[in-house]
Amino acid sequence: REMLTEIRLHTRAKACRLELWQGRPRLFRHCGDQPMHTSLHPVVFSGDTMTDVDRAYNVVRKELAEVGLLAEGKYLDQIELWISDRPSEGESAYIFEAPGPWVSKGYKPGVIYLPSDTPNVPNLPGLTLIDVIRHEFAHAWYYIDPKFFREDWFVRTFGAQYKNCNPRALEAWKRQLQNNFEYQMRLARCRSEETRKKLYRKLLYKNFVSGYASNCACEDFAETFMFFLKYRNSLDRFVESRPVVYQKLKSVERAVNKTARRLRSSRTTTWRVLSA
Repeated sequence: REMLTEIRLHTRAKACRLELWQGRPRLFRHCGDQPMHTSLHPVVFSGDTMTDVDRAYNVVRKELAEVGLLAEGKYLDQIELWISDRPSEGESAYIFEAPGPWVSKGYKPGVIYLPSDTPNVPNLPGLTLIDVIRHEFAHAWYYIDPKFFREDWFVRTFGAQYKNCNPRALEAWKRQLQNNFEYQMRLARCRSEETRKKLYRKLLYKNFVSGYASNCACEDFAETFMFFLKYRNSLDRFVESRPVVYQKLKSVERAVNKTARRLRSSRTTTWRVLSA
């Protein structure tokens, strides 16, 4: 039987909990500084927080195993999830993709961090803790395999390099809107600012999974990857309603399949339940 051992460690200022599950540590400790990549989809924990986190973490791990990006000891199995004792400043999760000065404050690159609390009002209805962890695993994929993201498929799909923080795709889309006669006619018929905003959002979501996805290429990818995991068995639902999003989802699907084929040569095909 799997044995869960809990060890309490005391630092000068903080009490940390180290959990060992099949020899794999999960450490909850204090962290500081702003993260490099975040998920801005606030989620409210319900019931026992750690039960919710463990369940969500392992739901996503199982999904990653099903699509071929995770097997015991391989690839995304390396990614841990830690709970910080720092409260949220608007983000629901974050991950560092390279070492930096924040290491001295307790952070570790390639770890998904959840804040100790979450905002009360979600940015978008229907989003869950599972969605937040899906999003952060997308950034973790880049951390594990940055060379793969420098291949042509990423720029073709998301309009810029992963590390390009400029909203190039959004700016290009806005220029297309300005030259779109049908959009300009519909805009002219709008009688209020709220109606114009609804029209804008409706068209935006045909091209991006969410408003947050329009910020830059890496967040566009992370949001699309989140959607891919969530709807991977029914992507065709977006063919007509969100055609550009559908093309991005299919591109991510091809990238996932390509990586899975590369990893399939390993004899290890199982995955294990871990404590977050």
